Amino acid sequence: MNLRLHVFFGQFLWLIAVLNGKTFQGIPGYGRNLVIKTLPAIEDYQSNVYEVYMEPYLYDLRRPAYALSGDRTQKQIDLAGAPRSLPGLQAIVNLQADEESGVGGELVFTQIVPNGPVTIEGNITGLAAGLHGVHVHQSGAIKDNCKEIGPHFIAYYGRHGGPRDHIRHVGDLGNIKAEEGTVNVKIVDHLISLAGPRSIVGRSVAITKGEDDYGRAGTEDSALTGTSGPAIACGIIGYVN
Repeated sequence: MNLRLHVFFGQFLWLIAVLNGKTFQGIPGYGRNLVIKTLPAIEDYQSNVYEVYMEPYLYDLRRPAYALSGDRTQKQIDLAGAPRSLPGLQAIVNLQADEESGVGGELVFTQIVPNGPVTIEGNITGLAAGLHGVHVHQSGAIKDNCKEIGPHFIAYYGRHGGPRDHIRHVGDLGNIKAEEGTVNVKIVDHLISLAGPRSIVGRSVAITKGEDDYGRAGTEDSALTGTSGPAIACGIIGYVN
């Protein structure tokens, strides 16, 4: 009942925003749309999941501060007149080698709309030939190595899987294949996000030593990590703009 009440209240506020020109005017701290997204039910596993969150500010930190519109006590940023070099949100992770693995690289995450897919692009060097798992982990607390980052980012789903599986951890991004030299990465994922309850910003990305079996092996380790072995490189995800 509480979930239905929250969903109804969120939809009611969203309707007000639409009728009011798609923004909340004159309310301190507002000026953005509510984003409502439904994750479809999985038969015999879970019902629909509803997410209601505020649209993130889309601004470039490299530019001067934007002027406030109207009464300054309202703290309203005039986004209509704010220049932006790129639409949407971007985040970046610089991968650092665990101990002496020699693996490194950089990945850039781009999300054009708050509830849309995220594109991951970049390059990774120093990987041994073969398949290697790519996972987002719950924690962003990296100390001296990649062994302190905790389990995969689960969010709603409690079993490990592949990126196209209906049941998977949010952080399960599949495998990349290394041959010789630099690995060019391009992944498009519809479950991770750079805003809202499934946001990966502030969490960590890990590249594993072995291949991710997508939870198919039927063992306890396979159901948790895909039997992909230890992390050989990791880094913390942070916003670019």
